[in-house]
Amino acid sequence: MLVSGSLSWSSSSTKTTVSSTSETTKGSRSFEFAPQFHYFVINKLSVGLGIGYSLEKDPNGRTGSDDEQLFDKKGLFYFQPMASYYIPLGKKFYYVPRFYIGFGFGKNKSELTSKEVSEEDASRFRVGISALNFEFRPADRIGIMFNAGDLGYQTTVIKQDGDNKVSNRDFSLGLNVGATIAFNYYF
Repeated sequence: MLVSGSLSWSSSSTKTTVSSTSETTKGSRSFEFAPQFHYFVINKLSVGLGIGYSLEKDPNGRTGSDDEQLFDKKGLFYFQPMASYYIPLGKKFYYVPRFYIGFGFGKNKSELTSKEVSEEDASRFRVGISALNFEFRPADRIGIMFNAGDLGYQTTVIKQDGDNKVSNRDFSLGLNVGATIAFNYYF
């Protein structure tokens, strides 16, 4: 058995300078926390489950009464089953491709004005392969995982009033984009 997880945070902003006047505009922000639990069903093959929470805050193009920037805020709980196969590359090094599929649900809160907020149901589906996943085990019970690329698909659906829906679909193929490091503890 192994316990792992992820913790991430990102933020962006844009600074525009005209002559000697500068203006900074806040961009997207996100936070994610997801502990993971894995069980080895046979030698070198583990199945696992990640249970997490994701919070995203994106500018929605609206401004409030004092010209402050307004945002859409999406909070999702999700479940992500996965399977990993450990291929030894040496005594303490492993290549670990991982297949995952995730389901999430929550709320999207959109600031319409400084005082008015609309709230809609939101859901997310994602599937992918972490193809460039490597692990180093400096000790018997400790592993350090490095991921430098994923191939994945994600769709987010926001259900509005009545039968209206807004769907965002993303396909990504990343090599060293958003590289991550994880720490694993083996029981």
